[in-house]
Amino acid sequence: MLVMSFNLRSDFILDINNRWINRKDIVKEIMFKYNCDIIGVQELTNKMHKDLIEFTKDFNVIGKARSKKLFAERNDLIIPKKHSIEDHKTIWLSETPNKVGSQPWFSLYPRICTTAKLKLEDNTNIRVYNTHLDCLLPQARDYGIKKLSKFIESNYKEDKLPIIVMGDFNASPKSKVVKNFVNGKYFNKTFFAVQEKNTELYNKPTRAGFKGKENGYHIDYIFVSEELEIVDVDIITDSVNGKYPSDHFPLLANIRLKKS
Repeated sequence: MLVMSFNLRSDFILDINNRWINRKDIVKEIMFKYNCDIIGVQELTNKMHKDLIEFTKDFNVIGKARSKKLFAERNDLIIPKKHSIEDHKTIWLSETPNKVGSQPWFSLYPRICTTAKLKLEDNTNIRVYNTHLDCLLPQARDYGIKKLSKFIESNYKEDKLPIIVMGDFNASPKSKVVKNFVNGKYFNKTFFAVQEKNTELYNKPTRAGFKGKENGYHIDYIFVSEELEIVDVDIITDSVNGKYPSDHFPLLANIRLKKS
């Protein structure tokens, strides 16, 4: 299965020539070019969501906005209609996970996770999570990953499915939050970053502004549980006439169930 994590960059007024209206067609081109089975997006505003729905008519787009505000962002999952969505849910990484807009006082914004239980066309059953951790404080990211881990643990006890976790963690590969997550500190299950298939990718940015530069921040991830095998992985740096779809590069991985 082909899986993509893609921070789309919200439609920010100060981005001038890189506003959403000037790059949405490039986003569309990338989504169709790579023919993914699962796409998780971050920083999707309600206006961007409407456009996305228009050009993904052969996909189901699932998730909720993180608050009721006009410019609230979403962490939606985009799934081709050839696959079955058996259930899905958005939770808030807070003390009240079912309350829209809830957040700890030290988090800059409400942070959410969208999950889906999927049956792919080839009858593979998996559970997918898409999140975006706090951009400001390490303690807020640590809090968010603890809440996310407990949510994953609760679902795993019930469905025992292989797990994919993706998103913008706003943290480097050597950060405490990434290390704690992959080592199962908050949930007794080990995860593997798809970048481990090609560790040279850790030296390349996933967030590099809109310029496609080689220096930047490596903060976007796809993690898999031990039931899954990483076949291949890459950071997608496609552009059209020098214009990039986002200030982040999509992370793309080919993943499959391990043979029993």
